[in-house]
Amino acid sequence: MGGFGFTQEQEMLREEVRKFAKKELAPGASERLKMGPMELHEALKPLDKKIVEMGWSALNAPAKYGGHPIDAVSMGIIFEECAKVDPYVETVGAMQATTALLETLPEDVQDEWFPRLIKRETKHAFGFTEAQAGSDAANVQTRAVRDGDDYIITGEKFPIPFAMVADVASISVRTDPKAGFKGVSMFWVPLHLPGINIRPLPWMGNPNLVPSVASFEGVRVPARYCEGGEGQGFYMVVNTLDWLRVITALTCLCRALASLEEAIAWAKERIVFGQPIYKYQGVSFVIAEHATLLEAARLLCYRVLWLKDQGLPYMTECSMAKWYSVEVSIQAIKDFMVIIGHPAYSTEHPISQRLRDVVGFQMGDGTPQMQKLIIARMMMGK
Repeated sequence: MGGFGFTQEQEMLREEVRKFAKKELAPGASERLKMGPMELHEALKPLDKKIVEMGWSALNAPAKYGGHPIDAVSMGIIFEECAKVDPYVETVGAMQATTALLETLPEDVQDEWFPRLIKRETKHAFGFTEAQAGSDAANVQTRAVRDGDDYIITGEKFPIPFAMVADVASISVRTDPKAGFKGVSMFWVPLHLPGINIRPLPWMGNPNLVPSVASFEGVRVPARYCEGGEGQGFYMVVNTLDWLRVITALTCLCRALASLEEAIAWAKERIVFGQPIYKYQGVSFVIAEHATLLEAARLLCYRVLWLKDQGLPYMTECSMAKWYSVEVSIQAIKDFMVIIGHPAYSTEHPISQRLRDVVGFQMGDGTPQMQKLIIARMMMGK
């Protein structure tokens, strides 16, 4: 995306990914939309192998594990084109955040986990949120107390996506009760350790996230599993969320764009008073307005990725993209549901599932209010 627009190489990548998504992801995508969390997890395993074969699970991982570098805009292209076809297939989103966290750990820990994660033989979960520490990431109540060469962790993470199917999680904890946000640390915690209890958390949408609650009762974790060193957890949470927010924005837009295509197709076929409903401005103008807003949000997302590639600050734009993209996606999908009518209100129609999914993303990775607060503070120089 040099200057304004995409490079020739990026457009070639987009075409390659589109062909892959049409061939490998499209078959069965509508059926997967109706599956519950564990059933969906099993159904996605063959597609995980396809992602590994494409080399996407190793992007930006260390070369010794078979990784190779790629720019953020290109990662956005891969994610977008696949998510348009099936938003439940994980391609390059979460793995990029996992890679950044794992690289802060000793080499022997990386040797243990990178090969398995890249091959999709295991999953990694993020445990930043608690009952009193969602938007206020520095207010974590889960504690980690040093005991020799270990830390003993006690507390609860609610919710913690993927924990039901993951083997390891990065969780934020308080290591210094008196140090405020500087007293937060992050740990790489294998989820088979004694004292960890994980239970499912029923959600109205996003079954691919396999939502869970995880409690930690006196869990002993080696000190060398502290990511980035003690007291660095808050900064690592912020950096991780900045990446996940733009991915969240794109996944919502992809759901809305898929719904846009369905609304257009329906408007051409549905006959009312002797003519297709797209000929009525009450329908065609709604489609035109939402198409414009969705494209504006999409370009904002790619600006965030471009800024990241240039090594420029992008926190403000990232919060703009997350808040705005989710908001316009919800409104678009709701209006497209009205255009299609009662068939779209049925749980059998994919648009109803997309609406439930996107509403959930208003809370995930930071609420709209928190994004506006970040934007305002950054603009005021705080």
